[in-house]
Amino acid sequence: MKRLTLLILMVVAATASAQRLGYVDTQALLKRHPMYLQAQAEVERLNAQYHGEVQSLFDDADALRGQLEAEKVLLTTGMVAEREKLIASTLDSAKARQMRYFAPEGTLFAKRQELVEPIQSQIAAAIREVARRRKLDFVFDKGSNLAVVYANESLDITTEVLQQLGF
Repeated sequence: MKRLTLLILMVVAATASAQRLGYVDTQALLKRHPMYLQAQAEVERLNAQYHGEVQSLFDDADALRGQLEAEKVLLTTGMVAEREKLIASTLDSAKARQMRYFAPEGTLFAKRQELVEPIQSQIAAAIREVARRRKLDFVFDKGSNLAVVYANESLDITTEVLQQLGF
């Protein structure tokens, strides 16, 4: 609700001062970009591969746990402890690999960023060019939550605000 109110206030303020606005749906642009489709396919392939590796380790730990439960009566206390240690090690390995692949700083995220960032830069450059050609002051992204993807540099008051703050 706050975002909608903020958007309405921005539009009213912008139209009152005769600023020209535009909007773009970056998600639609990405979906129509052939390089993006290839990048998405590669990310999905890697996701499936990494998921399979991690799941295999978890399955191994489950199999070891089942085997231990079946043979527990025949094993000495030391042998049970050794097998439990092996199970714990397998689980730790699975969790570590899961974090290495799927964490926000993980391999999959990095690969996605590596593949998609050049495409996003290309789209941003195209948006800037169209905005300058059409003499737009602001361009909003319809595909995300109230993001400004272009602003006329002459309207940027960041430096003045920093000076006002004493920085």
